[in-house]
Order: sequence, then C-alpha cells, then structure tokens
Amino acid sequence: MAALAHELLAAASVAGRICVGLVFLLAAVQKAMHWRVLAGVIANYRLLPRGMEVPAAALLPPAEVVLAILLLSAQLRPWSAWMAMALLGMFALAMAINIKRGRADIDCGCGETFLRQPLNWVLVARNAMLAAVLLPSLLMTAAPMAMSLALSGVAAGLGLFLLYLLLNILAALPPLDARGHRFA
Repeated sequence: MAALAHELLAAASVAGRICVGLVFLLAAVQKAMHWRVLAGVIANYRLLPRGMEVPAAALLPPAEVVLAILLLSAQLRPWSAWMAMALLGMFALAMAINIKRGRADIDCGCGETFLRQPLNWVLVARNAMLAAVLLPSLLMTAAPMAMSLALSGVAAGLGLFLLYLLLNILAALPPLDARGHRFA
C-alpha cells in the first residue's frame, strides 16, 4: 500500500510541475508579447513604489520563463516549486489586496489580453489551486521513477493545463442576461 501511495505522489508531483510550468511559460510569452502595457498593468495594482513598475515589468517575464524551465525539467527540486508557489502567492495577495480596497475593476494582468478579467476571488482561488498542485513536489525526492509513471504524470499535467485554459476562458465570458444572452 505504501508503494502505491508513493507512486501516486510521484505522478502527482510530475503532473503539478508540468501544469504550473506550462502556466508560467504561457504567461511569460503573453506578457512578453504585450510588454508595452505590462508596466501599466502592474502600476494599476498600486502596490509598488512609483518608478518600480518598469523594472518589475522587465523582470517578470524572464522570471516566469526561468521558473517554467525549472519546473518542466525538474531542476532545483523542491526549490523551484517553493519559488513558483511564492510567486503565485504574491500574485494572489496583490489581487486580494486590491479586491479588499474596492479596486476589483482593474485587469488581473494574467497575460491573456483577449481574456481581460477584472479581479475577483475566483482568480485568487485559481492561484491558490495552482500553488496547491505543487505540494506533492515538496514531498518527493529526486529518486528515479518508472517511465510509465513519469509519462502518466506528464499526461495528467497536460490534462490539468488544458483544464486550466478551459476554466480561464469560461471565467472570462461575459455574464448571461435574463434571456440567456451574453452581455457585450
């Protein structure tokens, strides 16, 4: 029974790293594609001292790429998972602070400009869930695993990433009116 639990934990560790690694990679690419507005998005949060938005915007996409590579390649375990969880927590905290301040109308800046999303508690929970899928990575050692187990973890991670994309699209849809039509 302990061997089965260890195998499930190992597969969950791979799945979490693949999913969150792909999320960070996608976010970095999208932020880099729209780098001209990223400093403004960061400034909208009103959390950094004036003048720090441009350096933060310059550092954020490369930091996300580095984290993505570390997670996807299983390097620096468990530190890469800790760093990713810290960054996700920082994003969630920034959103929560602004929601509490009554500033939920600003764009989350999550990277997907065609899915402009105002801040809400669902986005905060989403970041918490992304951090939570990395928890098994904190418990696993760098011991070798069977190829079938590793491939199962990769497939599960890809599935989680696709679910993440689907839920982001659904969350960004405008609400329905009383007749079932979408508000524009």
